[in-house]
Amino acid sequence: MKRCRKLHASRICGLVITLLLLSPNDLKSGTVPGKDEGKKSQTIEAANTHRLRGSFISTGNVRNATTGCHDYPLSLLFSMCRAAIESNNRVFMYGDRPIRVNLNWVRDHVLTMKGFRYFEPDMTSFLDLMLENQTPQGFFFEIIAPLTDGHSGDYGPDYCCKRTPENGFGLARLELEADIEYLMVEGVYMIWQATGNDKYLRVNLPRLEKGLRYLTSDPKRWDKTYQLVKRPRTIDTWDFLDRASSSTDRSIHPDDPMGIMHGDNTGLYQAERLMAKMYRRVGQKKDAARWEQEAVALRERINRHLWNGRFYKHFLRLDNTDYGVDETWQLSLSNASDINRGTVDFDMARSIINEYRSMRSKFGGELDDFRNLEPPYPVFMKRKAGQYVNGAIAPFVAGQLALGAFEFGEEKYGADILYRIGRKMSRDGKVAFLYSYKGEDIGGGPRCWCGAELMNAMVVGLAGVRDNGALFKDVTISPRWVAANEPKTHVRLEYAVSGAEIEYHFAHDKAKRRLAFNLVSKHERVKLRMLLPEGAGKATASINGAAAKSQEEMVGKSRYLTIASLPQGARVEISYE
Repeated sequence: MKRCRKLHASRICGLVITLLLLSPNDLKSGTVPGKDEGKKSQTIEAANTHRLRGSFISTGNVRNATTGCHDYPLSLLFSMCRAAIESNNRVFMYGDRPIRVNLNWVRDHVLTMKGFRYFEPDMTSFLDLMLENQTPQGFFFEIIAPLTDGHSGDYGPDYCCKRTPENGFGLARLELEADIEYLMVEGVYMIWQATGNDKYLRVNLPRLEKGLRYLTSDPKRWDKTYQLVKRPRTIDTWDFLDRASSSTDRSIHPDDPMGIMHGDNTGLYQAERLMAKMYRRVGQKKDAARWEQEAVALRERINRHLWNGRFYKHFLRLDNTDYGVDETWQLSLSNASDINRGTVDFDMARSIINEYRSMRSKFGGELDDFRNLEPPYPVFMKRKAGQYVNGAIAPFVAGQLALGAFEFGEEKYGADILYRIGRKMSRDGKVAFLYSYKGEDIGGGPRCWCGAELMNAMVVGLAGVRDNGALFKDVTISPRWVAANEPKTHVRLEYAVSGAEIEYHFAHDKAKRRLAFNLVSKHERVKLRMLLPEGAGKATASINGAAAKSQEEMVGKSRYLTIASLPQGARVEISYE
């Protein structure tokens, strides 16, 4: 009887496997391998490719499949990040118009776009609402909120809100915020990448231009002396001041202390470069050149006034307010983002990375290199050191820091960051927005932002997929899986709104000293940059069995073997001594 049960089970398993290998058309027509010889080759091809739709990153270093195994989290990381993003996904009915948003702020939404573009088909509804409601002054609203919520307009002056009682919502801008206009540029750019819609650029580039002109000219936003963006004294990019009334009053008052925060300006620099790229795409070369020139000049001012020799100072004071900490030597959260915005050179990037890494050595905690402010203020808005954005541990810092480490020759550190935060997420069953120094969830904000930053680090940093234009037509792929000691991975990313995709398979055979890369998807141009293992000797490459021309590229002490252009369906093998 036992033997019969085993045989029966094996037949069932075999049937299940067969069904999984069938295409949807096979299932509809009732075709079964062996029953219809005319479709045999098609069925075999489907079985050999094992194609899945959607976006995923599969890794091979998995000890077991139980939920209790947390020490090898990369196989779960992409899905855990997606869960964090979707946890804050909501739809508001603005009249009869559904608006999908993560959460309901431009800042959180745009930063989360880095992740949700790979599985969310609606890329435009929220930003379209803000673009269409741009103010005559040029600024954008940043929030959609019910009229029962103070964020709909009660927290600032009337010119910063647009109430619509007919549908119960308001659009609002917290007056003290200085980053919305450059974030809108980044958001439109990511929409274009995912859709390839040049018409969308032509319609919205004038709006984005008007927004940046507001940011770089309005007396409340622009400091004429330094020619840099300014804001009231907040903690980095946050939305409240160190005064009791700031809980419900986010206006700028004449006696509010003012300063220049580095992140506002590195974000503006990145936006100016994106404006140049988008203008060039639609054939407006003079406008592109103008933004490129402005970006070069801005970068020089940023680095002359805000770089302290080790990292970007938290605030350049525009008054004599003393907060008990010298902000010149205060490492604030936007430094992690600054690494990836283009204002830093190689040495500056490595210096910022080392500042974060040194915090783990100094404090000894598993996640201490992700503190969002160090040293914190003794007290800021009643929050003591280590509370909320006054020094707590932030996964969104971890994501940007990991990406910077991957890009600037610290690949092992980047992989280590993802492993550590991935273990924390796996053990807790989620990622928190902020953690205490003891690793406790202290909440306080959107988990979607954290999930997106970590997903972006995994996609662009570890998997190494960088879309140089739109629709993955021109891509650079820099697989860095050897830094994570992964023997085999399969990467598939799809812009859900358009179906544009990229897919590759990677394998590393240490015994044979060989790296394999198989490009499954089709593109107009693909450049491969393969990270070689530490200590590898001379390396050579072949494509589809024939010797291929390659070059070596050094990023710090890291060695990459590069192939300038891959053909469709390329099977690359790299052998190293």
